[in-house]
Amino acid sequence: MAKNTLQALYLRNASSSERKPQILALLTSHMIGMEPGFSYLKKLTQKDITLRIYAEEEMLKQFPLHELVLRTGNDDWISSSMVHDQLIDHFDEIFLPILSFSLMKDLLSFNDQRPMVQIILKGLLKGKRVTALKAGVDPFSAYWQLKGMDKGPDILKRKLNQQMGELKILGLRLIDSNDQADFTVQQTKKTVISGETVRLAHLRKLDHIAVPKGAIITPLARDTAKELKIEIILH
Repeated sequence: MAKNTLQALYLRNASSSERKPQILALLTSHMIGMEPGFSYLKKLTQKDITLRIYAEEEMLKQFPLHELVLRTGNDDWISSSMVHDQLIDHFDEIFLPILSFSLMKDLLSFNDQRPMVQIILKGLLKGKRVTALKAGVDPFSAYWQLKGMDKGPDILKRKLNQQMGELKILGLRLIDSNDQADFTVQQTKKTVISGETVRLAHLRKLDHIAVPKGAIITPLARDTAKELKIEIILH
């Protein structure tokens, strides 16, 4: 954790080509076990990336934090109270080491009442890449065979395959446990703040607009903000 914090301070103003990729891993539990996810996270500690982990409350009830640190090889964890828009903007990619049935269902139904789903949806809408290990929902995975859970009806397997396809349509990148994820920093589209954006904020009775660092603010937007007394804040 200390290493990641110092790295972030040192490279705060560095360009994307100079800094390490910043990865946010979201950890949940699965009825057939979490071994592939834990193992993959441990491998990532050898990568030249900055990795921080957020775990759902149910996960923390099953495992004490010190045990999760041992299982993942990472001690840089963040709490739900720390996850907000500014923090999501800081990360280049969201990684799901464990994709459970309930998480897949909640993503496909846009259940933003679940904090983890809200983080993922915000990430996708902000143009972040979201990668997930598919072992938890792939009925043809060798992991399912090892667990003796590959004998289900074909209709169940087809349904899971269909839902995996829908996740891909949403923008999730599904990979196998043996795949080497490419966490290269991607150039994302810049946010554009226009005069229309400012007027919409005025209609919503906002007195300021918080925009990500590097956003393009048009001259008309600045003039409109001055006219309507709305402050544009870069974060």
